[in-house]
Amino acid sequence: MALLRGLEDSPITQAILLQLQHLGLKKLALGFFLAPASLVFAYYLAALFYSLFFSPLRKIPGPLLARMTRWWEYQVVKNGKSNLEFIRLHRQYGYFINSASPGPVVRIGPNRYSLSQPKDVKKIYELGGKYIKTDFYKPLLSPVVDEQNIFAIQDNNLHKERRRKISPMYTMSSMVSYEPAVDEMTNICIDKLYQFANERRLVDIPHFVQYYAFDVIGAITFNKSFDMMKNEADKTGMIEGIRGGNDFLAFWGIVPSMVPWVIGITKALGLDSKTSILLSYTLKQINDHRNMNAKPTIKNTKKYDTFLKKVLDLEKEGRLKQPNLLDACGSNIGAGSDTTAVTLSSALYYLYMNPEKLEKLRHEIDQKAKQGTISDPLTFQEAQDMPYLQAVIKETLRIHPAVGTILPRVVPQGGMELSGIYFPEGTEVGVNAWVLHYDEEIYGPDPKVFRPERWLEGERTSIMDSMMFAFGAGARTCIGRNISLLELTKVVPQIVRKFDMVIEDADKPLDTFCAWFVYPNYNGRFKVRETKASA
Repeated sequence: MALLRGLEDSPITQAILLQLQHLGLKKLALGFFLAPASLVFAYYLAALFYSLFFSPLRKIPGPLLARMTRWWEYQVVKNGKSNLEFIRLHRQYGYFINSASPGPVVRIGPNRYSLSQPKDVKKIYELGGKYIKTDFYKPLLSPVVDEQNIFAIQDNNLHKERRRKISPMYTMSSMVSYEPAVDEMTNICIDKLYQFANERRLVDIPHFVQYYAFDVIGAITFNKSFDMMKNEADKTGMIEGIRGGNDFLAFWGIVPSMVPWVIGITKALGLDSKTSILLSYTLKQINDHRNMNAKPTIKNTKKYDTFLKKVLDLEKEGRLKQPNLLDACGSNIGAGSDTTAVTLSSALYYLYMNPEKLEKLRHEIDQKAKQGTISDPLTFQEAQDMPYLQAVIKETLRIHPAVGTILPRVVPQGGMELSGIYFPEGTEVGVNAWVLHYDEEIYGPDPKVFRPERWLEGERTSIMDSMMFAFGAGARTCIGRNISLLELTKVVPQIVRKFDMVIEDADKPLDTFCAWFVYPNYNGRFKVRETKASA
């Protein structure tokens, strides 16, 4: 089925369509059932023959099935372990191309390749923007340009213009205005953890952390929490809807020509989809805020300097259109929830599974508290002067990046040389953060080990920093990374300074499922931490 991507534009197809214009209905009807099957089969054989014997990229190694069809990659993603499979592939094939091209390049589809050399990363995702996003992202794109999701926009100039308008809301200085909302949600989180500790409850940690992340991003964006922590449930359907959208992208973005068929079949069968919940919720919040702002201010109403307020101000100034406003707020919720939840739950897992690292972080926190140089809760600014905390966050982002597949791009006109190999224009290439972050040449001989100290050892830190791919790279770096870092920086110290945690089945490897995001799965019991002062 992978051949269908290029079928419509192929010379063979165009020639047949031209001939059909001159045929009568009787002849057309006669060939209706025979032509498509024979055409597809012939095209498939021709494409396979070219790939095996004539393609300039025919020597690039990879699974045999990946040379023939994109359905190999689809199945890998569907199995939920693509992050680990990509690492395995690069270790198996990456260094055995030929003497002229020593860099790790692996075939993952007939015209699709995974790369991991640092110089290739910089070239593919450079700020100049020569490489555009592939059709992998089309499932998220509206046919109306003004309504296109900023994350999925393929036109680099359009993306640059849209990003320029909203980037001031994501600067480090803007984080200060969101901090009160984070503090309020963090206090609710801590109260809940005290409750869980008193009840000795076995908690699905990643699930509860996801409630926290959604409540925080709701408060930051709309001055309105989703109350997921309070209810210990998602009564909005938001989590299921966003995860459904992410999974749809991860699966069907690999074979985007199938997307119209899948959507059509889904509608025909009357299957329920919750992917529109975020859109309708966002629209309601925008309208509610407009109505509220039109009324006299109510005294004693807590009102943060929200993300929505900032974008409404931009709309008043004529810098944002209504569809862009909707996309900005919706994207803030969609991208700012799961990414943070995955990273936070991973940070807690690795800290509590590594008592020595946990104690080092606690020592830094306790010493700062004794000196009176940090608050309770910690401020974002105070956290910048805590080197071990910053190292813990970086190491978490390294060892468990949220996205577990490649971020694919199209080789620009004229082709490009990567890892000593010439890639013709139109070839799809990309980098997987997991492959990059587990590279021993970049991160040392122990990339599988959670070791925050590697970020405090001097000489190699600048190289390691430059290859961090947890938020992407270049002009398409995740615009909401600072919001995610704000949450992580504030809540991790609060939890570890107040609670111990025992992880269930700690002798087993961390269970994960990866489609787009790499979701960790584990349970644990919280216990109120006993300090010398309380003993």
